[in-house]
Amino acid sequence: MKKHILITGAGIAGLTAANFLAQQGHRVTLVDRTPAFSKAGFLISLKSFGVKIMDELGLTPALKAASSPSETVDFVETDETIIQSIAYDKMNENIERSVLISRGGLHQVLYEAIKNEVHILFDTTLVQVNEKEDYAEVELSNGSTLYVDLIIVSEGLRSATRQQYFDNVQFEDFNMLYVGGRLKQYHHKKVGAFKIYIDVDKMLSIYPIAEDEIAIQCYIRSFEDLNSLRKSAPHMLKNAFGNYNAEVNQLLDSLLDEGLFFIDKMGMVHTSNLVNGRMVLLGDAGYCPTALSGMGASLSIYGAKALAHYLALAPDDLPSACQKYNQLMQPVISKFQSNAKNNALSFLPENAFHLEQFVANFRNASFSDVQKIMTDPIVLTKDQENFILD
Repeated sequence: MKKHILITGAGIAGLTAANFLAQQGHRVTLVDRTPAFSKAGFLISLKSFGVKIMDELGLTPALKAASSPSETVDFVETDETIIQSIAYDKMNENIERSVLISRGGLHQVLYEAIKNEVHILFDTTLVQVNEKEDYAEVELSNGSTLYVDLIIVSEGLRSATRQQYFDNVQFEDFNMLYVGGRLKQYHHKKVGAFKIYIDVDKMLSIYPIAEDEIAIQCYIRSFEDLNSLRKSAPHMLKNAFGNYNAEVNQLLDSLLDEGLFFIDKMGMVHTSNLVNGRMVLLGDAGYCPTALSGMGASLSIYGAKALAHYLALAPDDLPSACQKYNQLMQPVISKFQSNAKNNALSFLPENAFHLEQFVANFRNASFSDVQKIMTDPIVLTKDQENFILD
């Protein structure tokens, strides 16, 4: 009944899947192209069902220990005028509280839980897959060959394995530059009190996460290709926010000069089938909803649990289990990718008129209206939470 399962990509999705599958008693091999894990990385917000699933894995204490405080957020105009202030405790009183954590910190929590239970190969990638009738023969970049029952591809948005073995996939350029970084610097700001600047074609978020550390995240609409953006991103960042106050510009200068930051261009992955033979797409490799959905990390965790759930129900019928996973995920994927597009239109208005319209509507919204805007899109139906198919 137990299978040998290869997971390529030790990100959030891959590590979560490894946790569930190891608990089920499967033999799990996990490979990742990085030489080692790091606790560094940009901030992510784990919300709703993502937090609930981490609790089911017994990882809540470790998750809380690695997280940063999050108390309030002010949405502001460029002149510091407050549009809307939100207290997280009150906003999330009907759902699991969101957890703010670095991507590397979440990786570490998931990794520590299974590092002695699974075979982990760093600095290793998948090179070739030869599917047989009852198994798949896999060649790895370290020269070894594995014989596995299932390959879970969780290599992220630009997965090389997906590009090699999945033909029915479309990549949608979201035309949005993302810069996320952390700066070690003492400051006078209140820890856990965040500020988000709303502007035409861009958004800037400032997160004081410790007395001596600030996280910064930026979105800038751009139609340039990724390679060009990687070269011009620092210049774009300074140009985009150069008319903001001196404190903001000092933070951005310090981030570029002294901080750790990550640059990428956001995209979405579209496919009607996450399964190809003994290979299945998981996480951003199969359905990246972009950071603007607000649920990328939680959706990766949910997908991992869903796949493990169906594999547990039918371990000797892997094709059926994987297709049930695909059937469950398709409407969930559509929901969160739609959320990302709606959030982009709202929080990154395309012109001054749309900015003025958004500011007026958001400022005049009642608490219940704001709660609906912020929390309704991030919940699942009861059937989806319990993996019940129509």
